[in-house]
Amino acid sequence: MIDERQSANRAGAGAGVIAVLAASVFWSFGGVLGKSAHVGGVVLSFWRLWIATGVLGIFAAVTHRWPTWGELKDSAISGVLFGLNLCVFFITLQYTSIAVALIIGALTPVVAFPVAVRFMGEHLTRVKVACSVLAITGVMVAVLTAPSVDGAGTKPVGYVWAVASLLLWSLYLLQTKRVRARVETVRYLFGVCVIATLTVSAMVLVLRSDVGRVHGAGWLWIALLAIGPGLTGHGLVAWAQPRVDASVTSLLIQLEPVGASIVAWIVLDERISLAQGVAMVVVVSALGVLAYRESRVVVFDELVG
Repeated sequence: MIDERQSANRAGAGAGVIAVLAASVFWSFGGVLGKSAHVGGVVLSFWRLWIATGVLGIFAAVTHRWPTWGELKDSAISGVLFGLNLCVFFITLQYTSIAVALIIGALTPVVAFPVAVRFMGEHLTRVKVACSVLAITGVMVAVLTAPSVDGAGTKPVGYVWAVASLLLWSLYLLQTKRVRARVETVRYLFGVCVIATLTVSAMVLVLRSDVGRVHGAGWLWIALLAIGPGLTGHGLVAWAQPRVDASVTSLLIQLEPVGASIVAWIVLDERISLAQGVAMVVVVSALGVLAYRESRVVVFDELVG
């Protein structure tokens, strides 16, 4: 019997690669939208998830795709990881600069690659390694050479939070890859949103965060964040997971820091240095080669492997 992954690859492996790249584009707007809301990170995550869960709940009801109790349990670990990652990432920004957070976050493939190869049977090819090295190096150079905006410093505990965020995000991507083999996209995403919302709500209670601090246009920016980078971005990745190797997904999403820099340049008028621009071109080129390679050969690899 042909499993979901093989069937999806035969139908069009390139669609999965395009979906991940598109998700990275949506995520590129996350920083600008979040910053425009002018609220704390935990509060932002709280309302973002509640809005996303409400919208997705309506969609699931209309399309009759409510998750079963078993599917909800399958999605539980991913939901907890996703909710904790949101909170930990924003806590990280309280102790370190965005630059340090992005650099450590760019190491996602370093965590994902060995796990995907060892436990998911994925192949580590020369193309993947070469593109990974170029993309990760490019992201680091792009972040380090970016013109200073606020001169924020980094406290030692900031590195601990940043690494914790990296591990949670990497585990979320790998867990999504594993669960999506047996749970449909909308049912999975709804389960993740419900569990993540409950997780962040618990964090709000523990931290005694004031969730009533959102005012005026802040609601618009949070709603756009929930629907765009939230539902659309994560929905695209969840849909693509059975069609794309987890190791490849972890690398393709490195397009996000490049996209975020471009969006900040256009919307917030943040400068881009020459070295940063060159590094961004390297990142995009490396990801372009990987995307082309994966969209052309993954079907063949499945058929002969």
